[in-house]
Amino acid sequence: MATAARSQPVRKLAPEEVAWVAVLPCAAVIIAAIAWLGPPIGHALLAPEPDETLWPRGVYYVLGGAEPVKRARFLFALLGPVLVAAVLLLAQYHRPLQLSTGTARRLVAWGQAATLAFLVVALLGQRNVIPGQIRVRPVFTVPELLAAVAVTAGAVAVMRRPSARAWIAQRAGGGPWQRHACLLVAAVLTACWLAQAVNNEGSIGHAAFSDLPPWAMGDTLAILDGRTPLVNYYPIYGSLWAYVAAALLYVFGGSITTFSLTMTAISATALLALYATLRRVVGSALLALGLYLPTLAIGFLVAPEQPEGHANNGEIFSVWPMRYAGPYLLAWLTARHVDGARPRRTWALFLAGGLVVINNVEFGAGALVGTAAALLVARPPRSARDAARMAGSAAGGLLGAAALVSLLMLARSGALPHLEYMTEFWRVYGVTGLVTIPMATTGLHLALYATFTAAIVVAVARTLRGAPDRLLSSLLMWSGIFGLLAGSYFAGRSDLFKLTALFSAWSFSLALLVVVVLRAIAAHGWRRPTAVELAVLFGFALAVVSLHELPAPWSQPGRLARSTSYPFYEQTPVVEFIGQQTEPHERVAILISMSNRIARQLSLTNVSPYPMLETIVTRREFGNLIDAIHRERAHKVFVESQLLTAGQRAILRRAGFAPSASSREILELTDRVASQK
Repeated sequence: MATAARSQPVRKLAPEEVAWVAVLPCAAVIIAAIAWLGPPIGHALLAPEPDETLWPRGVYYVLGGAEPVKRARFLFALLGPVLVAAVLLLAQYHRPLQLSTGTARRLVAWGQAATLAFLVVALLGQRNVIPGQIRVRPVFTVPELLAAVAVTAGAVAVMRRPSARAWIAQRAGGGPWQRHACLLVAAVLTACWLAQAVNNEGSIGHAAFSDLPPWAMGDTLAILDGRTPLVNYYPIYGSLWAYVAAALLYVFGGSITTFSLTMTAISATALLALYATLRRVVGSALLALGLYLPTLAIGFLVAPEQPEGHANNGEIFSVWPMRYAGPYLLAWLTARHVDGARPRRTWALFLAGGLVVINNVEFGAGALVGTAAALLVARPPRSARDAARMAGSAAGGLLGAAALVSLLMLARSGALPHLEYMTEFWRVYGVTGLVTIPMATTGLHLALYATFTAAIVVAVARTLRGAPDRLLSSLLMWSGIFGLLAGSYFAGRSDLFKLTALFSAWSFSLALLVVVVLRAIAAHGWRRPTAVELAVLFGFALAVVSLHELPAPWSQPGRLARSTSYPFYEQTPVVEFIGQQTEPHERVAILISMSNRIARQLSLTNVSPYPMLETIVTRREFGNLIDAIHRERAHKVFVESQLLTAGQRAILRRAGFAPSASSREILELTDRVASQK
C-alpha cells in the first residue's frame, strides 16, 4: 500500500483545494500573532496619548478604559483572510501547490474539520457552555438552534426532490407582476420592522432607548442652530445624513417625530437597495425576496436576556441608518456598476464611496475598501497601465467627494473642514476606550469572523478559477471586507447590541454564500451537500428562524399613543431659565441634552463644538470646548450643575468663568472679564 500511495500522480491543486489546505497553517500563524505579539504591539503602538485618557473619572458617563492589546489582536485577526488570499495568489501565479490526490484529500478534510470545530466552539461559547471565560448573553435559544437544524434539513430535502426544484424554478422566473409584487412585500415588511423606531415627543419616554435622542439628533440640531459639522462642530455619528435630516426638520419642525420618520425612511431606502442588490445577483425577484427577508429579520434580531426588553438595533439610529445606510447604498451602486448599469464610470462610484466614508468612518471605510476590492475581482487589471487608470479614477472620485463636502462647508461657514473632526468620536470610543467591555474568548463573534473570511476567500478562489458570475464574486468580496472592518464596532465595545448590530452584514455574506453553495450542488446533479455547505445553510437558517419576530403592525398606533405625563424632552424649566439669563441672538455655550434645540427655541447661537457635557470625556476635548468659547466670543456657559465635576469647574475658573446664577438643575457661569465690561 505504501508503494501504491507513492505512485499516485502529483497534480496542481485547484484554488478551492489550496484554500482548504492553507486554513490550518494560516490559522496557526494568526493565533500565534494574536497570543504573543498582541500585548507588546498593542502597548507599544496603540496606547492612547496622555491627553487622550478618559477624564473626569467618578461620573456615570465616563466608564471603561483603553484596550490597546485587544485592538492589536483585532488588527492581527484581520490579516487572516489576507494571508489565505496571499497563499492562493502565490499558488496560482508563482509557486503552484502540487500534491498527490490522496494527500490533497486528507489536507482538505483536515482544513474543513478544523473550520467546523471552530464554528462549534463559537456556538458553544455563545451558550456559555465553555468554562473559564467571560459570561456573555446568549443570542440564540436552544429551540431556535433546533429550529435552524430543522430548516436546514427541510431545505436539503426540498433541493433533493426534482419535483420540488421544478416547482420553484417554474415560479422563480416570473414577470413584471412578480417583480412588483415582491418589491411591495419587501417594502411592507421592511416598514413593519422599522415602525418600532418611530416615536413622538410623548412616546419616546417609554421607548427602550429613551436616552438616545440627544445623541442621535445632536448633529442635525447643531446644523439647524447654525453649526457646521467638520468645521466648528464634532459630528457624533453621521456627518452627511445629518444634513438630510436637517433639511426636513427645517421644513417640518425639529421634533422627535420628524427626526425618527426621516431616519426610518433613510433606513428603508437602504434596505430596499439591499433587496435590489440580491435581485441583481440571483436574477429572480422571488428568490431575492427569499434571501432578503431573513437578512432583514436577523438584522433586527431581539436577543433573549437583554436588559432593554423587546428592543432591537433598528431603534438605534446610530446603527440604522447612520452607519448602515451609506454602505448598503454603495453596495447597490457597486453591483450595478459591475453588472454594466449606471454608474458606469469608476470615478462616480468612488465619489459615492468617499461621501460614505466622510459620513461615518467606522462603517464607511469597510464599504469603500470593499468596493475597491470588488472592482479588482470584477475587472482585474491586465497591465500596469490598467492599474494606473483604475487608481486614477478612484483617486479622482475620492477627491471629488472631498471637494463637494469642502464646497458645502465653505458655502455654509466660510471655512474648510478639518480632517481630524471625522475621527473624533471614533478615537474616543476606539482608542480612548469609552464604555469598553472585554471580549469573550469564544462566542458567536467567531462565527461572524469565519463567515466574512469565507466570503473573501471564496471570492478570490472563484476569481482565480475564472468563475463566470463575476457579480457574485465581487459582492462576496465586498460583503466580507465590509463585515470584517465593521467588526471594529464590536471590538471596541463587545456587548450584545454591538454584536447583533453586525448581523445584517453577517446575513448578507451568508446569503451570497448560500447562492454559491446551491449553485455548486446543482452543478453536480444536486448531490448531497458537504458538511461545510451544511454549515453555510445552517447559518442562514438562523436568519430564517428570526422571521418569527416580525413586529405586529397593529400594535404601533397604541404604542405611539402611550405618552409620558409630560413631553420627555420639552425641558420647559430649562428653556425658561436660560431664556431669562440671555438675550436673543446671544452667543452662549449650552452643555445640556438637546442643547441646540434649546438654543434654536430661544434664538441663541450655541458655540459648543459638542452637543452636551456627557460627550466631553478627555482633557483635550474640554480644552477644545474652552478654545471654541473664547474663539467665538461667548461669555456664558450653561450646564447641568450635578454633572459638573470639581476638575471641570477649576478649568472653567482658570478660563475666566464663575457661577453667576442657577436654577434647580442648571448652573450659569459667566466670563468675569466680560461681565465687568
